Amino acid sequence: MKTKFLFISLCLIMGIALGTTSAQEKAKKTEQGWIESTYWCPVFCDDVLVDILSGGYIRLHWVSHYNPGKNYWEINQIKGEVTSGETGETFRIRESDKIWYSGGYQIEVKYNLMGDMGTHYTGTLYFTLTYFPPNEDYPDGYYMWVLTEIGKAFCH
Repeated sequence: MKTKFLFISLCLIMGIALGTTSAQEKAKKTEQGWIESTYWCPVFCDDVLVDILSGGYIRLHWVSHYNPGKNYWEINQIKGEVTSGETGETFRIRESDKIWYSGGYQIEVKYNLMGDMGTHYTGTLYFTLTYFPPNEDYPDGYYMWVLTEIGKAFCH
């Protein structure tokens, strides 16, 4: 009886140990989902800021991949509509974002904005997630995406 109990206990402990090891190796995961939200994007013609589109309505499909100790990346596909506060023109939004971690979070934003008055903006922007130290308004400090590079930016 004692031998049977020890054998079953040993099998149970080994099963838990192997299951835990197996689960740790498989901790990498890819997930996806949908979000409905509002929009925000600075718009450039060459290197000149011409508008900041904000508000409107978007549907965002995201896919993120996490592999502990190795890498993180996320891809967002955005579609929607926003009206310019500057011109009143309504834009159809098509955007693709790539977010990755490489010693810090980076994001590449590729936008294609088609206006109902004939304006067409396409461009690529790069942002870095930056920490700002504590101040009166933020006693714990805060993080914010900061524009670090303007890639291609065309206006038609």
